[in-house]
Amino acid sequence: MSDEGYINSSTLYKDNEEWKDITPIYPSKEEQSAVKIAASQDFIDVFAYFRAILIIKEKSERVLKLLEDCVRLNPANYTVWQYRREVLKELNSDLNAEMKYLDGIIEETPKNYQVWHHRRVIVEWLGENSAPYELDFTCDIIQDENKNYHAWQHRQWVIRTFKDNLNLLDSEMSFSLRLLLEDPRNNSAYNYRYFLLTIFDKTEDKETIDIEINLAKRFIEGMPNNESAWNYLTGLLLSNGILSDTGVVKFVEDLYERTEETKRSSFLLAFIADIMLEKIDQQIEAVESAERAKQLYTDLISLDPVRHNYWKHQKLLVDQMLNKTTYTTKMV
Repeated sequence: MSDEGYINSSTLYKDNEEWKDITPIYPSKEEQSAVKIAASQDFIDVFAYFRAILIIKEKSERVLKLLEDCVRLNPANYTVWQYRREVLKELNSDLNAEMKYLDGIIEETPKNYQVWHHRRVIVEWLGENSAPYELDFTCDIIQDENKNYHAWQHRQWVIRTFKDNLNLLDSEMSFSLRLLLEDPRNNSAYNYRYFLLTIFDKTEDKETIDIEINLAKRFIEGMPNNESAWNYLTGLLLSNGILSDTGVVKFVEDLYERTEETKRSSFLLAFIADIMLEKIDQQIEAVESAERAKQLYTDLISLDPVRHNYWKHQKLLVDQMLNKTTYTTKMV
């Protein structure tokens, strides 16, 4: 494994002259009887030496190589990664080289929580200059699998950590838009875009929100059954309510009217029903709004039978809201 002669991973450590000074600690009979694990000879050998160096707290270049073998055999072992960080810090190791090493590990095991956590710590040590590299790296991982939760979380962490020192909003919005143009159903890209609006305090910026609303509307027009776009539109209106944007109300009503009854999206019907609930809550044509909401939920029970219990619940909610509104009005 090493050109420097410390270890050859094809050779057992117990047979390696460089490690003759270490007494390996093998699993005891009690351990083996308590939890039987089918482990290879290689695995037993490597972790016996890892146990030993943990006891004596050795931190050296050969230990780093040993830890690489541990990672090769069990890349999700927390203790291995934690000790590797201790050794790296003790030796004042080249952290850029460590990042290159991590590139390969993540490419092999892209959903390994421990390696992503280790990477985050190394990036913290390197500082803001490492941010552009991290954005490029996570971009590559996401291109391979756009639902990789760890890559998205890492990218968000990079933005959150370095946003005050680097101008990242415009480039990241462009990045998420590119992904949405490639796949308008990419829910992760929508979530990331909303994260950007939140972290850069743009959720109350009317100009920005208007642009995003128009973007969501364009995606919905192209794919009325695109749940991700509907969720994004709903999120953009969360603070002030759907009724606060007359353009959105007109947009969905127009979409409803020009779509054949048998081809109407369940998300369209549910969105209009939400508008009716807002009207009831604000005592705007409450009785008429309640009747329409119940009809929409009735249609949804047929259109979306998987969630029929939820739609039935919503119909009951309409009556509860209407009764509450009527009672409040009488009290006033």
